[in-house]
Amino acid sequence: MDEVSECDTVRRNGVTFVRATVENERGTPQVVELENRLDGPVWPPRFGDVTAPEWTEGTWKSRIEPGQTLGVGYATPAPPLPDEDPVAVVSRTRASDAGESDPEEVLASLDDWAPPSDTLSADR
Repeated sequence: MDEVSECDTVRRNGVTFVRATVENERGTPQVVELENRLDGPVWPPRFGDVTAPEWTEGTWKSRIEPGQTLGVGYATPAPPLPDEDPVAVVSRTRASDAGESDPEEVLASLDDWAPPSDTLSADR
């Protein structure tokens, strides 16, 4: 099974912060799924009250274009294990074979967007 490119952990005040990168060195878009290997729940990034769309039940899944590298991060109360990676690739499939029409994958692939600030001004 493929591995993450880089991975490290930082432990502070009873919380382990995990940071990893995964890259697509293949010539076709890939859908990669990562899994937490630490013995505890995953606290994925959140945007307000919404969990990052790449995260579902403790696993991260995203489309990665050829030559692209993506960063992944999360927190957990579980301590890191010596000599073991906290994250593992559990699935890597060619994007055309992975059901690209899945709404969560489509949302995860979109860039962030916000209306221009002058649209939101109180002067209107």
